[in-house]
Amino acid sequence: MLVGSLLVWEVCLMGGCAVPATELELGSRDPSLDHRKIARYYHQEAARLWKQSEDMTVRAIQYEHLFGPSSDWVQGTKLLAESYRAAAMEHERLAGRHQDLAEGRAVEEP
Repeated sequence: MLVGSLLVWEVCLMGGCAVPATELELGSRDPSLDHRKIARYYHQEAARLWKQSEDMTVRAIQYEHLFGPSSDWVQGTKLLAESYRAAAMEHERLAGRHQDLAEGRAVEEP
């Protein structure tokens, strides 16, 4: 019984790993395809990070009501929200750079 349930669990896990990921076009001579995919990835990550920042901001407000504005919980959560915000902005910047490269525009080095 235990072996059977472990086998079912393992098959379920392996099925989740079998989904092919979007890969870069290694055979293509057109680098704009890769830059578009990279830009899409950075846009998606930026959206996820913005959402996490918003969630942490809401949580900080809740913690303020529970523990007071000078609580370590509030300060730490605000720092985490700011960290997510900064990461989201950086991901948006990188997405823009790769989008520019995909469209053939020159990109200045930082």
